[in-house]
Amino acid sequence: MPASRRTFLRTAGAGSLGYFALAHLNSATAQSSGPSATVEPAAAGVTVRYLGKQFLDNHVNVTGADGATSFVLPDGNALWVFGDTVEGPFESIHGLDLAPLRSNTAAVVPPQDASDGVRNFRFLATNDNKRPRQIIPFAEDEDPAKTRLWAIHGATIGSNVYLFYHRISLLAGVDVFENFRLEGMGVARADAAALDFTRLAFRDGSKELWKLDQPTFGVWVEKTDDYVYLWGSLMTGVFLARVPPKQIEQLDQYEYLTKAPTLKNPTSEVQWSRRFEPSAMLFDSVPNEMSAAYNPHLKRHLAIHALGRDGQIVMRTAPRRTGPWSEPQVIYDVKRRKPTDMVYAAKEHPELARDGGRRMYVTFVNSASYIPELIEVRLP
Repeated sequence: MPASRRTFLRTAGAGSLGYFALAHLNSATAQSSGPSATVEPAAAGVTVRYLGKQFLDNHVNVTGADGATSFVLPDGNALWVFGDTVEGPFESIHGLDLAPLRSNTAAVVPPQDASDGVRNFRFLATNDNKRPRQIIPFAEDEDPAKTRLWAIHGATIGSNVYLFYHRISLLAGVDVFENFRLEGMGVARADAAALDFTRLAFRDGSKELWKLDQPTFGVWVEKTDDYVYLWGSLMTGVFLARVPPKQIEQLDQYEYLTKAPTLKNPTSEVQWSRRFEPSAMLFDSVPNEMSAAYNPHLKRHLAIHALGRDGQIVMRTAPRRTGPWSEPQVIYDVKRRKPTDMVYAAKEHPELARDGGRRMYVTFVNSASYIPELIEVRLP
């Protein structure tokens, strides 16, 4: 069944879980899991400073990049990963031939004060140092004109780096912003020193863990001593999975959150199951990408995401990652050039946070410019 960036945003703006989830959630389940269409007023005392477009001052001629998610490597640097990446002049990403573009790229970003933007970074490049390197490779039978591998997020486990990615199929003659087929979520592994990724295959022979009408777990990844937590998106609804770090390559060892507290039922117990059932949606109205991390300043878990297609970036909080999660509060309104501009991929980069999480840094992508833009968010 085709998925669509525009459909993601349309359903999010309506506060709906979308057609994938509606095929699985009856009204009783939806009521218990608490999908939210209510937007709270702008968070009191929050101030935001716009820091502009990022990653344009580079040596490999990158002029456009999608996504932008980051996590820390063993050496203390962060790996920032991007989706489709443009090199050289372009007027618009809409209708652009994606075949010659890198399907995914990455940059190594040392620890730094980002109050003036991300200034210190290095794109991973080809051997001749002239082009950005596609870090998750295509298979020999995959045609870049028909297939894209969108790197999304990952984690470091020991000396290995695991990176989750969407595998999608393009539809002939259709702009990727209008429609595409989501084949599933894969994971690639690399040694942290070399960052040469190999796509993993699983017991059924495929390279996709979660397919079609299942959440794409791995749009955000959190690692603790006991578990790797994977946030999954099913259209605009958010779900949660976990796995012990040493068993991340064993799909049958994953557990899925099937029961969790909600605002309507905050004392509900937490239940995990080896079998996924879409019965514990933590919150909705998320156009696929997001972030969720513990914020020491708030002493709560904090989620950041775009809300629909209207350019609003929101925050939610919860006492635990399993909830109950608050209604979304607006922290920033993106200025769009045209009503058709789509604002998405809003997320925090926790490794850049300062003052115990009181000052944090959030990126988003506007389809009009197609490059990560950065804001500094100061909490009260």
